[in-house]
Amino acid sequence: MPIPTTQEIATFLTSQAIMFSEGRIDDFMAAFRAIAPGGFKVQDPATAPVEAGWDKLEALCDQFLGWQLVVEDVKVSGNEAVIYVRNEGVHDGHPMKIYSIEHYVFGDDGSLLARYFHPMQ
Repeated sequence: MPIPTTQEIATFLTSQAIMFSEGRIDDFMAAFRAIAPGGFKVQDPATAPVEAGWDKLEALCDQFLGWQLVVEDVKVSGNEAVIYVRNEGVHDGHPMKIYSIEHYVFGDDGSLLARYFHPMQ
């Protein structure tokens, strides 16, 4: 299975954030399934064990539903990419703006590994 092109990866990474921010979760999930027909894996946070399955992505959607994601920067190198994201939402009744880095690895088998780096706590 071919790895997506640099442009396909960049377009996917920016458009998925827009879909999520607009609450278009079905479109968001469809975009992930289309770019990664070989399956989804995640490390959240990036030092956590790898977990596999679309249900993991759906759980993340549920956790952050209503948040606005703005991709500030995209870098793609071969089959890997990172995005710098401004995340705006409400946590414990307080408006928040935090920044995260998301690292994506597109596998030869059509899989996608997403690694999420959150602010230090």
